[in-house]
Amino acid sequence: MSLGRAALTLPTFNQWRLNQQHLSRLESDLLIAHVTKMSRVQVLAHPEQPLNKAQTLKLDQLSLALCDGTPLAYVLGEKEFFGLSLRVNSSVLVPRPETELLVELALQRLNPTDGVLDVGTGSGAIAVALAASPLQLLVDASDNSQSALAVAEENARLHKVAINFHLSDWFRSLPVTRWHMIVSNPPYIAPNDPHLDALAAEPPTALIAENNGLADLLTIIEESPRFLQPGGWLLLEHGYDQATAIRSAMFKRGFSKVESFTDLASIERVTQGCYCE
Repeated sequence: MSLGRAALTLPTFNQWRLNQQHLSRLESDLLIAHVTKMSRVQVLAHPEQPLNKAQTLKLDQLSLALCDGTPLAYVLGEKEFFGLSLRVNSSVLVPRPETELLVELALQRLNPTDGVLDVGTGSGAIAVALAASPLQLLVDASDNSQSALAVAEENARLHKVAINFHLSDWFRSLPVTRWHMIVSNPPYIAPNDPHLDALAAEPPTALIAENNGLADLLTIIEESPRFLQPGGWLLLEHGYDQATAIRSAMFKRGFSKVESFTDLASIERVTQGCYCE
């Protein structure tokens, strides 16, 4: 009888959700779906389904992690990007929707079987999205973090795409070759930027750059022409207030057709240029 009474104390989906007033409805539903291995649609359709003891304990642990500031993507271990579910952990940045603009612009400029390099690949979000396109691109990706490359390699295996990965500090250890396009979402936040407080759980080396956030962007602009095919393109994601500086640096380095594009928030987020020798 005691076991029966204990079982009755276990919450249903809806009861557990109602007890999590610090979580949004979406967060609660996604945690329940993750722990029960159900879809969110199934969770919504069966609000009175009971949780077992192990599921309840796990949900309480994940809820506490969210309260402590761990991003939802790290708690779930995955994040959707460009229609793909990607593995993520604290070794890499959480892929952002605004970075999808970089992928969209790259695909507009690339031709079938072109070679493209993603420098500073992190989770591999950009590289995997490009490799998964119908263009059958020849994709390389680099990062200076072995743990980040491990995540990117897992995502490539997950989506069954072929990507050549390189452990390299930007271009330093890359093979001597030239690509049709180089893309990057490098660190671009200034060390004293107040927005960093909200990003404390993510790796600072993937966020912060010296020179008011411009240092890595300027390094890529300076070095990339040596690795581009004649007429090759460089596409960079950057901060909300950096487009003018990036355009100026590209023009100075000899790029033409330099143009910045706005994200869904009407912020200049990506700048591209053609290196037409």
